Amino acid sequence: MIISDLTTQSLARALRGLETQQQAHQQNIANVETPGFLAQRVDFEDSLRRAIERGRPDLVDTTTTTTTDPTRIDGNNVRLDRELTALAGNALRQQLVTEAINHQYRLIRTSIGR
Repeated sequence: MIISDLTTQSLARALRGLETQQQAHQQNIANVETPGFLAQRVDFEDSLRRAIERGRPDLVDTTTTTTTDPTRIDGNNVRLDRELTALAGNALRQQLVTEAINHQYRLIRTSIGR
């Protein structure tokens, strides 16, 4: 980023984490009928929080894990209702972070007199 501060860097890292979560939910949904497929979960929020507290959002660690939720008879453990709900919530968080980034840039544009 050409213009960057802790807030903008943190928001950008949050958006990347949310994009990774979105991809995992989409992959889970795409494999809801695949025998033996185990759902994936992405976690970055705790790492982002710690990185921001240290003033180093570049240290965010995004981890993807396979769930240990019970499986169906075919060995698949994707729950479509859970995935669709999580995907919708993720989209709302992405929208919120995107708006926050846009707000940051509007502030910068205003401060330099457009």
